[in-house]
Amino acid sequence: MSLSRRTFLATASACLALPAIARAQTTHQLKLSHYLPPQHQINTELNRWADELRETTGGGLDIQVFPAGQMGPPPRQYDLARTGVADLAFVYIALSPGRFPRTDALSLPFLFADEAGVPVSTADASWIATSMKDLLQPEYQGTEVLYDVVSTSLGFFMKDKLIETPDDMKGLRIRPTSAIVANQLEALGASPATIAPTELADAIAKGVVDGAVFNFEGGKAFQLQQAVTKVSQLASSVGFFSLVMNKAALDRLPADMRAVIHDSTGPEAGRRVGALYDKAEAAGRQFMVEKGVEVIELTGDRKTPFAEKLKPVADRQIADLEAKGIDVDAIVARVDQLKAEL
Repeated sequence: MSLSRRTFLATASACLALPAIARAQTTHQLKLSHYLPPQHQINTELNRWADELRETTGGGLDIQVFPAGQMGPPPRQYDLARTGVADLAFVYIALSPGRFPRTDALSLPFLFADEAGVPVSTADASWIATSMKDLLQPEYQGTEVLYDVVSTSLGFFMKDKLIETPDDMKGLRIRPTSAIVANQLEALGASPATIAPTELADAIAKGVVDGAVFNFEGGKAFQLQQAVTKVSQLASSVGFFSLVMNKAALDRLPADMRAVIHDSTGPEAGRRVGALYDKAEAAGRQFMVEKGVEVIELTGDRKTPFAEKLKPVADRQIADLEAKGIDVDAIVARVDQLKAEL
């Protein structure tokens, strides 16, 4: 082959390759919003994921993470993603009460626990919830759920009273984590009180409230050991979080980049991120115990009177959901099926 022919073929091949190279060099910039502080494990994880996608796509996907509510306050996070103000958001579902009824069904008392009331790990609960995308996704209009995180380690963080039976809760003022938990507190004889997490340690110390439903990771972050001396863990509720992406923003991406996002999220990503919560929770528990906080688990026989008191609350919740057309039995059955696969 002559030099000129080889040169012609090489030039022609290079020209044919140009569109693919151009596509690879196109940068798709996305904004990811969340409300948690920069030092939180979720902010670290979301930035790690953004770096991973940037490397995998050769710079084609460039996700900028905006923490600490820079793009909007916590209750607006979902709508930031739904309306396209942000392309993605990490959302605390409890801040939108009644908006996601199928997801609310996952907050039924002891759903993520065994018969003795011992909860599954946050890692496993997150895998379970994310594996139920076919049942939950229809209510997330305008977005796609990439993974869920279900925190299963909650308890009564009290100033000086150890909660061992429902009778111990009568007349107490306790901060709930959600409207569903507020209903549970009322059924147990307590009065729910709204207090911002940043003000909680001071409010407990001064007796404005007697305690809060909280977790150890949050307790450490908000310095609750300054006011709390007793913790009783009860698996009657969960904290539900979701990473969602604006559907139009996702659909605008090239197919290969959509595949990268889907391949790096889903049930196993939920499990991995949930494991970060488990690790932070264990560290938070150790921290508070070392500060002198007494911790007990309301499991086994200790769980029974709480379950009995909460059954009417669960029955009302189920009736309300079924009135909205939600097949609660199907959702509970799927959770039980997935728990059996752990």
